[in-house]
Amino acid sequence: MQTNRGILTLVIFSSVSFPPPARYYVPILVFIFGLVTTWFEYRLNLANDLARNLKDVVAEMDTTGDRMARRSGRQIERGDGPALAEDLATWAHQPWLRLAALVDEHRLIVDDSEKRWLGQPTHDTPLAPAIKVAMENEKSAGQTANHREQGDLLYGAYPFPMGTRGTGWALLVFDRASAIQQARADAARQREWIASAVTALCVVLWVALHFGFAARLGRLTRAIRDFDEGRASSLTVIPGGDEVHELSLAFAALGTRLAEREAERVRLERVILDTSEREQRRIGEDLHDSLGQHLTAASLATNGLITALELAAPALVPQAETLSLQLRATIAEVRVLSHGLAPVPLADDGLMHALHELAEVTTRSSDIRCVFDCPHPVQVTDGVLSNHLYRIAQEAVNNALKHATANEIRLGLERRNGTLVLEVEDDGEGLPEASAAGGGIGLRVMRHRAKLIGGKFEMGSPPAGGTRIACFIPSAP
Repeated sequence: MQTNRGILTLVIFSSVSFPPPARYYVPILVFIFGLVTTWFEYRLNLANDLARNLKDVVAEMDTTGDRMARRSGRQIERGDGPALAEDLATWAHQPWLRLAALVDEHRLIVDDSEKRWLGQPTHDTPLAPAIKVAMENEKSAGQTANHREQGDLLYGAYPFPMGTRGTGWALLVFDRASAIQQARADAARQREWIASAVTALCVVLWVALHFGFAARLGRLTRAIRDFDEGRASSLTVIPGGDEVHELSLAFAALGTRLAEREAERVRLERVILDTSEREQRRIGEDLHDSLGQHLTAASLATNGLITALELAAPALVPQAETLSLQLRATIAEVRVLSHGLAPVPLADDGLMHALHELAEVTTRSSDIRCVFDCPHPVQVTDGVLSNHLYRIAQEAVNNALKHATANEIRLGLERRNGTLVLEVEDDGEGLPEASAAGGGIGLRVMRHRAKLIGGKFEMGSPPAGGTRIACFIPSAP
């Protein structure tokens, strides 16, 4: 059982992040400190109130006891027996007086305020603790105190002379129960008020930290995350005059500089990529127009040579035919290379033709059916944009062929509310998790190309399954 509790405690504490949010632990620490301080203040105030009350009660007891002793002494001098004042039990200025009595030299009660103990030995009455105070005082020759505290009661003994008979004693019992109860009630009331004030202070502190600091800091954190993940083009400045506002200003300035650097980097990358694409297109056109034409001429010449050899040297015809086949194969390879270097014609409908040809080539070169879906003609006047979109579609088709185990691939091109949309869908098993998470080089290249042309790249699964890759180009020319 103890082991299970230990494991549960370990799990709970391991699941808590330290330090916790400041809006929580700061009010909690203030609350705990305030309660501890309130408790100590309660105990200190109660002790001070009780000590002050005890001092007042002792002073009142000494005054009353001395007064009773002097009065009894004067009665003895007149030859009268000692007696208490008749109105002693109703003294209004004696709120703590519970019992008073006069005893003679034999410790017998001569008179008491309740008239219940006359003639009885003091030790057999509630005044026994008081007579013990008297005996201790008598043994010490008046060096000890005339009173003793015992619980809520205070006992006092005050001597008076009885002539030749010895010494009598005026005994008092004061009850402090009501005073102690009142002091405790006052201290408890003060403790409750202070605890309530501390609680209210902690609530106000939490509200200030939560809405004035944590919530605004959370807004700044979300703004930074949105900027980092590309959902916002700039950082929002948090209004105010505190450190959060200053921090948001610093982050906004940093975000502006990063955005400028990123824009410059994208611009340079696009310039480099455009230059590379133009150079590839030039090489492809040179291969097609120059080398391709020369090879075609050589192939025609070889065909003429074969005809001549059939009459003049028939034994050399097989070699000439082999040379002709090699030339035709070279011409085909040059055409493939030139088309790969410049796949999209420069015409406005070049992208449509290039994607249609990509679908046909994919169908011919694999066992997978690939279709091109373009409900309405799409004109793209920007050759660089057309080339990037073709490369994205080409890479998506290659990924489908390699990973999807699909039966059909669909290439889609259309305009939706002014946005140019390129889609590549398959009905296969989808991309591996590593590629879906952005780990594949091909996906990163597609995203990068989409970013260079100002587009939005998406990848997911259509309702029927498989994989869907889409690129959205707003306001594409």
